[in-house]
Order: sequence, then C-alpha cells, then structure tokens
Amino acid sequence: MERDRDRDRRGDGKGAVAQKKSFETFFSNRFSIMCRTWLLTILIIFVSSTSSHAQRSAETSLRGLSLTVRIGMLRADNSHADFYNGAPQNANTLERILYSESYGHSIWNNLTEQDLIGSAVANYQQITVAEYGDMYYKPAIQLGLGFRYDLDPSMWAWQLGFDYAKLHAQGLVLLNSGKNLTTLTNQNQYVNCPAMGTEERIYINLGIIRKFKLSNGFDLEAALGANINNTKVESSDIRIAGVTYSILDIWGGQAPSSYNSSYPYINQGGIAYGAWASVRFGFTLPVGTAMSLDYTLHYNKVNLDRYESFAFHHAIALNVAINNFSLFDS
Repeated sequence: MERDRDRDRRGDGKGAVAQKKSFETFFSNRFSIMCRTWLLTILIIFVSSTSSHAQRSAETSLRGLSLTVRIGMLRADNSHADFYNGAPQNANTLERILYSESYGHSIWNNLTEQDLIGSAVANYQQITVAEYGDMYYKPAIQLGLGFRYDLDPSMWAWQLGFDYAKLHAQGLVLLNSGKNLTTLTNQNQYVNCPAMGTEERIYINLGIIRKFKLSNGFDLEAALGANINNTKVESSDIRIAGVTYSILDIWGGQAPSSYNSSYPYINQGGIAYGAWASVRFGFTLPVGTAMSLDYTLHYNKVNLDRYESFAFHHAIALNVAINNFSLFDS
C-alpha cells in the first residue's frame, strides 16, 4: 500500500515525494555491505598476525607516548535522523506549533497568501500532514585529538582519542494543500516543507593497535576498541511557506503560549556506548612523526529519544602522530 501511494504521488515525475535522496539510498545500501566487509577484514588481520615483520631502525618508529591529531569526515547512520522530522511520536513535534494559537494563524495566513493551500482549508486547525518524510544526515567534518602509546619493541600500541562532529539532518515533510485535485500528478497536491536538525556528537575512543611494518617507513595498522559518545541536540526546525519555525520542545511538552516571555530549555540527547574498528595506512618520518589515512567503523547507540538503536557509522580521516617527546631514549 505504501508503494502504491508513492507511485501515485510521483505521477509524471513532477510530484514531491517525502523520501530519501537517491544518493542517500546509495550510501545506506552499500555501507551496510561495506561495514561488514571491513569488520571481517580487521578481525582476520588480528587473528592471522605473526611475529615475522620487516625490521626498521629506531629513528623511523614511534616509541612511547605520542600526541595525535586527526581531521576527517563522518557519515552517520540515517536510522537516527528521523528524530528531526516532527512526527507525533517524537520529542519535538510539528503539531505542537501547527495547531497552536501562537503560530497556527500566521502559518495559515502565509500558506493562504502564497496560494499554497485551497479554500477547503478554512483555518489552521484544518491543516493536515500528508507525510513525515525520511530524514538523512549530511556528511560532517570530524576533528580529533588524543594520545597513543607504542610499546617498543613490540608491534602493539594503545590509544585514547576524542572526536567531535556537528551533524546536520535534512528531510521533507508534506502538508495537504486541500486543492482537491482529481489526480496526484503534480506538486500542487502538497506543500513541501523542508525539515532540519542540528546536533553535536563527541566520541571518546579507547582501543589497541596492531602494527605491521612494511618497507621504507610505511606501516599498516589495525585497531579495535570501545567508545562512548555524547549527543547534544542544538536545533530542530521546519520551513513552511518560506518561514522557518523551531519545533524544539522548550515548552515542556505543552503547547506554545504567547503569555510566557521565556521558557526553560530541555536538554535533549545524552551518553551512549558502542565499539569501533579501523584500518590505517601510513608513513613514519625520521623525525618521529607519523601520518596515516584511516577508515573507522563505529557500531554504537545514540541517545536520542525513541532512536537509541545500535547502528553503523563510518569515518575517513587523516591522522598525524607527533612523537618528539618519546618516553624512551634512543
């Protein structure tokens, strides 16, 4: 039945459909396969590691304590993004402002003045939502800082890292226009309302590293560990008839009221946990600095109300390890 509704809405291809973009679907399908492949590869590397490795001089090996800096891109799983679509079961609902006296009249006036709704919608209480669309996260820049400790002369190390990213969720909500069209073949049947959300995520990653020395200063590393993450919701908005409204629940679950000048902010988000694995390819300079490119797979929960399930998150980053203050002498 859901597919029939989407097919009718598409019609001649000009209609609006509140669903994920094609490139977002590409990510969700292929990343689910990729993450399992990477995880299996990392586990095989750990299990099949041997003691025979090419030897390298001490000048080109990280030893002792290093400061690590990383910059990369995080691709968060979209299963948590629907937290921002304003659905009735969510913490922040579109209906809270759509049917409130404080906002309802102005929303209805804007829709009427721009001829986005028909005469069948006589007041703001008759505005109905056709569909709460699927949301998706845009790729986000991730910054990190941490430490690693290389156990010399073994091929093992441990690391502690702190990563930060600001995520932006986007999607589309459809309002019924009430124009009573006989066929669903054009966008006049619906009012397109972009939905947006912003959150901050901090990851604390603790893990072990297995090093595989290659030739001429090059290294291959595999790492496994556990993490905790803290999510902080910054905004949840919807744009109706060109005007952006915040649906973030600062009213304690009550309807917005024009009689109060200020409201307490309700903290949304929190701490969750999970695991991670990564593979890295890098180069160690004689001065005691290493640079590497890595892929990291996170498998963790996110503390967003009703969207706490485990999911895969992907990150690609450039790492720099500064080892000039090694705890070992040459």
